[in-house]
Amino acid sequence: MLKAFVILLIIAAGLIIGPMWSGDSGTLILLVGNYSIEMSLVVATVILFIALFVIWLIKLALQKLFRGHSVTLQWLRNRKHRQAEELLERAFTEWLAKNYAATAHLAEKAARHHIRPTQCYLIAASAHQALGNAAEQQRLITLATQQDGATLAVQLTKLEYSNDSGEALRIAQHLLQEYPRNMSVLRAAAAAMFRHKHLQSLRELLPALNDEQALPRARLAEYTRACYRSHFNALGADREKLLEAWSALPKKQRRNTSIRLGYLDVLTERGYGAVAAKVAARGLHYQALTASDLLPYDARSWRETAELRNEIELQVKAHPQHPNWLLLLAIIAIQEGDAGLAERAAQKAISIKPDFLAYRVLGDALLANNQRDGALNAFRQAVILRQG
Repeated sequence: MLKAFVILLIIAAGLIIGPMWSGDSGTLILLVGNYSIEMSLVVATVILFIALFVIWLIKLALQKLFRGHSVTLQWLRNRKHRQAEELLERAFTEWLAKNYAATAHLAEKAARHHIRPTQCYLIAASAHQALGNAAEQQRLITLATQQDGATLAVQLTKLEYSNDSGEALRIAQHLLQEYPRNMSVLRAAAAAMFRHKHLQSLRELLPALNDEQALPRARLAEYTRACYRSHFNALGADREKLLEAWSALPKKQRRNTSIRLGYLDVLTERGYGAVAAKVAARGLHYQALTASDLLPYDARSWRETAELRNEIELQVKAHPQHPNWLLLLAIIAIQEGDAGLAERAAQKAISIKPDFLAYRVLGDALLANNQRDGALNAFRQAVILRQG
């Protein structure tokens, strides 16, 4: 710009000073239609510069005008963004106070001018989920998807709240492919597969869940047991197929508590009590199972319990003050017809920890020993403890 201005000054100086030195100012004649305009070259040059100066002033004024307009628009946008941030903060405050209706209203209102509207819609959707309003929740998830459906947060939300089993599996598999080691993806995919009963797919995911420690131990154990229960159930009622499938598992998996319990579930459901007793005995021997794992099973499920009883007696000797081992011994003794041993074991368990299960087992032992009045009293005490 400065160079152009200097060049114009040089040209103007030449047009003015040149004719003056020559003694002739020169004449400029402009013909416009039927009219002619005649002026000296010096006057023409001055008029040209005045015109250029006026044009420059107009340009400068326009630039300031539009710059001011832009600044005004930017100020208004920033003001709306600040208001949206304040609304979102209020929404979080209401969320912490468990006022989910206000949370949903404020978060959705904030989305109109927030720089991250997707997050606002997802927060509002979560609030409606807490309120049990599935229609509003789905509407807000759709709005979030329209804003930016490819973001991980939106995909995880869709996966969590999807009621379509096929869609949930597709989203889970896509996310696992894109984010194979992401903790949030692993947790959400596992929860969705478990909820929609895609247990074969979940079984394939178990190693990653274990390696990344993506779930609490209790939740991982629950998923593992359900997956392997489904796996063994799919083999049908053929005893040989079940035995082959169990033997085909690596030793490390056979000594996994949850996997062994899943196998025991199927064996007891199929009526293979003798095999179940042997599997339970080996589980106790390798410390893969405890008394607490076996107590929930129906005592009538066990058959050929000699090996299992031997393992339980070893544990009773090792843990004489542990009531669960005593109760498990009592249950096996009832199954074997040794009601006297069952009564003594249950009485000792009650002396250590008098609870519902202990009195129920004592009642079963007394009933097996034809002591009906004592059994009735034990059952009554069990009911009282359970209710109180």
